[in-house]
Amino acid sequence: MQYYELEPEDNTFKTISIQTTYQCQLACSNCYLGDMLNDPNIPDVHAERFADAINRLPSRCDIRFIGAEPTLNKNLPTLIKIARKAGHRPSLLTNGIKLRQGSYTKKLKDAGLNMLGLSMNGGLDDTLYKLFDGGKYAKHKTAALDNCFKYNILPHINVIVDPNNIQILKPLLDFIVDTALKHNRKFSPFRFPVAYRIKSIGQMGNYMKTKSFSLKELAEIMANVLNLEVNDILENNVVDGFVEDNAVLYKFQTRAGTMLGKLTDWNVDDDGVPDSGSSRRGILTDNYKIAPFFEYYQRQQTPCHPDQISKKSKV
Repeated sequence: MQYYELEPEDNTFKTISIQTTYQCQLACSNCYLGDMLNDPNIPDVHAERFADAINRLPSRCDIRFIGAEPTLNKNLPTLIKIARKAGHRPSLLTNGIKLRQGSYTKKLKDAGLNMLGLSMNGGLDDTLYKLFDGGKYAKHKTAALDNCFKYNILPHINVIVDPNNIQILKPLLDFIVDTALKHNRKFSPFRFPVAYRIKSIGQMGNYMKTKSFSLKELAEIMANVLNLEVNDILENNVVDGFVEDNAVLYKFQTRAGTMLGKLTDWNVDDDGVPDSGSSRRGILTDNYKIAPFFEYYQRQQTPCHPDQISKKSKV
């Protein structure tokens, strides 16, 4: 496994994730944090050290606040403001439970949040949320999506798929379109690029030992949902200007306009790392350096000696 750390001023990654907190109110069946989830000994990100690090970045980046569940960090609005003030593009990945509250969603919008990824693994089906996320959360998730459109926060809807929940993809897509139209939001790849993002199970930390679909299998699933050709879905593997082996980006038409679709294959390599060697996806480490994203978590679960860490050093 290739693990290395960079000083913030030497950063080469376009997207930098911020481990905002290790706390979460759900008990999801798929969580790459494993035993680190809800560990009371791991502190939330330190706002001042975070500010220092991102102000040292050499160019504008996508700053992605992640968890566990980032909305459980009470300083999240402040962190968003810090990222925005530093000239970066803040976003977050969320289970959406707190965003069912319109006042909280508006607070994030006012802080400078324009985009987020919303997990909706069960679609509109509480039985599947119980299987994937450990509880019945359909009303929470749909309310969160409604508030995103209401307060003009661009949602990317994320679904981890296995053979249990393929059937939710079409009804969920219809609901997304209906909710957007309810708030008079029209999709556009440039002005309002709403995305439907389908992912396979990553075998890291805690995960469902069912089936993790390949990229081609994911394309076949979505081709059936959207009545498209598989090859038309698979033809573009350039994401944010980076050529990727495990992801594709495509477009499709809806009643609300042109929507983006993204497929991501999280199957792991021989070292147990999904998306290994990514040059796009980095993370701010616990010592406020920059490291490759999944390699960082794999190293936390199988620690190495500090002397083994350096630029491009193998572990």
